[in-house]
Amino acid sequence: MIWMDSLQCMIFMCSPKLRSLQELEESKLHLSDIAPHDTTRDLILLNQQRLAEMELSRQLEMKKEELRILSKHLAIEKKKTETLLYAMLPEHVANQLKEGKKVAAGEFETCTILFSDVVTFTNICAACEPIQIVNMLNAMYSKFDRLTNVHEVYKVETIGDAYMVVGGIPVPVESHAQRVANFALGMRISAEEVMNPVTGEPIQIRVGIHTGPVLAGVVGDKMPRYCLFGDTVNTASRMESHGLPDKVHLSPTAYRALENKGFEIVKRGEIEVKGKGKMTTYFLIQNLNATKDEIMGRSTALTHQKEDSRMQMRSRRLWLTEFSYYLVLIVAENLETVSDEATPAGSPVAGQDSTDVINGQPSPDPTKTSFHASDPVPSVFCVVL
Repeated sequence: MIWMDSLQCMIFMCSPKLRSLQELEESKLHLSDIAPHDTTRDLILLNQQRLAEMELSRQLEMKKEELRILSKHLAIEKKKTETLLYAMLPEHVANQLKEGKKVAAGEFETCTILFSDVVTFTNICAACEPIQIVNMLNAMYSKFDRLTNVHEVYKVETIGDAYMVVGGIPVPVESHAQRVANFALGMRISAEEVMNPVTGEPIQIRVGIHTGPVLAGVVGDKMPRYCLFGDTVNTASRMESHGLPDKVHLSPTAYRALENKGFEIVKRGEIEVKGKGKMTTYFLIQNLNATKDEIMGRSTALTHQKEDSRMQMRSRRLWLTEFSYYLVLIVAENLETVSDEATPAGSPVAGQDSTDVINGQPSPDPTKTSFHASDPVPSVFCVVL
């Protein structure tokens, strides 16, 4: 600072205390108002650049979070779409279609096909409302669909009350006949849990099984389906239509595929099959090596846990019953003691029952059936009871 005597004033140099362009505008100044050699200009510009970078970084973080959420939702929707697609087509076939490839038809030397239908389904439809039929079929098909996952068989299609599955396709396996047989036994058990809306009783189903070669491939561009072709399909359908209620009908080739595999099978005999002539067929009764829970895919550990819980509850009830019995005996003894103490000494009925008096007549003495304030207090067991 320099004092100017001639002007009677003080000359000095200073820098405005500014940190941003906003403060510069509020002070009604411009960058040109600041001296070129002053570092305030650089400070304001650098600070403004830092604020701009921070704002840009914040916006980028917000966009990144939005993209993460959208990506998560997209993955969920994609999984739903794939699940729906895999429910309609085999996985490897669906993957080829997603990649835009043509799916070539494949020939399978041996597989096992199953058909089933509901007995007297036409009569049920005639006597019920449509919604009742839909609910019945949905309940039945939901149980069957779960069994396809348990026994690893492929559900081909459903037409009305007809349900068709195949084992050994699209992935060939040697145990295709056993898988389909176990699935058929599970179908029969599941059908007992679905009620006929007309009679209120469990529905009855017919099941037919046949083993043989087929040709399989995708048919159609709009809503494509994985279909099976060949005489094996027709024969399996004939086994179902010529079967009996609540029976699993086997063709000769299906019988040979299941023979000596741990299944109980009885011979039906020779019957006339439409379009096939005379055939010796069989009935599948049960799997000798598997329990009902194993066929239904129920957890054995969960079954044992429920049984153990039931036994514990039964033991607890028995213990409570015994405890209550002994508690009543103790309370009765305490009441008898209190009654004896409440009877005056020298009384002709002291220590006797209220009815044990002369001529067997009840005593009118109220001291035998009531208590007074001076009487002894009953025990804590009586209070608890």
